[in-house]
Amino acid sequence: MVRSMTGYGRREGMYGSLRLTVEMRAVNHRFCEILVRLPKAWGMLEEPVRKLVGQYVRRGRVDVAVTVDAGGLTGQGIAIDWAVAEQYVSAAREMNERFSLQSPLTAKDLLLLPGVVQNRDVAEADAEQAAEWLLAACREAAEDLLSMKRKEGLQLQVDLEQRLARITAWTQEIGQMAPLVVDEYRSRLHQRMAEWAETAPFELDAQRLAQEAAFLADRSDISEEVTRLTSHCSQFAEQLGREEAVGRKLDFLLQEMNREANTIASKANHLPIQRLAVEIKTELEKMREQVQNIE
Repeated sequence: MVRSMTGYGRREGMYGSLRLTVEMRAVNHRFCEILVRLPKAWGMLEEPVRKLVGQYVRRGRVDVAVTVDAGGLTGQGIAIDWAVAEQYVSAAREMNERFSLQSPLTAKDLLLLPGVVQNRDVAEADAEQAAEWLLAACREAAEDLLSMKRKEGLQLQVDLEQRLARITAWTQEIGQMAPLVVDEYRSRLHQRMAEWAETAPFELDAQRLAQEAAFLADRSDISEEVTRLTSHCSQFAEQLGREEAVGRKLDFLLQEMNREANTIASKANHLPIQRLAVEIKTELEKMREQVQNIE
């Protein structure tokens, strides 16, 4: 089943006095890119979270944001990361000395710097239990994300199948007209050459004229292009039924289908066929816009 690259997933949960919120936003991207933002105290879980989300995403960019809040519940207050505070103080002292500054760093300044103040519950939570809790919430959010991607993917697939059915029908119609086009073109060439031969001031080689007419008529033969276009339509339909990431393959097939439609329009000196070729190209352009959203 086709899956969209865009989607949204969200989950909330409680761990003691802490409220955990996991949000996942997926957008179009050429490759698979997963960005994870976690509270500093749980930064070691970034890679496990990325691997977990990677099980649900085959292509596209996913932003994973995990926030933890005491929510005014009965927590244990705040914790100071003294190591981080000491690094800020040391850096400030060195800058003052190097640049001859007189700007002391106050306690208020330190409390406002990133990483100095942490929620005590977050800082002191049992690492193993916290990891299990966080990953479970991420898995639920990823399931939400996947569900939305599948629903949108189903709508994309229905639209693509309908457009593909129209292209297939038009291609069959062109295929039925193709042999007649060659015969009509050859007949017109013979007639024009015969008329020209009657008025030419010198004698023309009738056999050579016939050969040239046959050669020009063969150049208007579009049977190979029709066969390839039909094959591409079949391959496209087959890819729509696969479970793997098919977005790039579908995009490549659409490029090839557009190439064949262009060749048919240029080779066939036949107005009905040219009109159908234009209709095919119009549908292909709409399909390509949709395929840009598929994993």
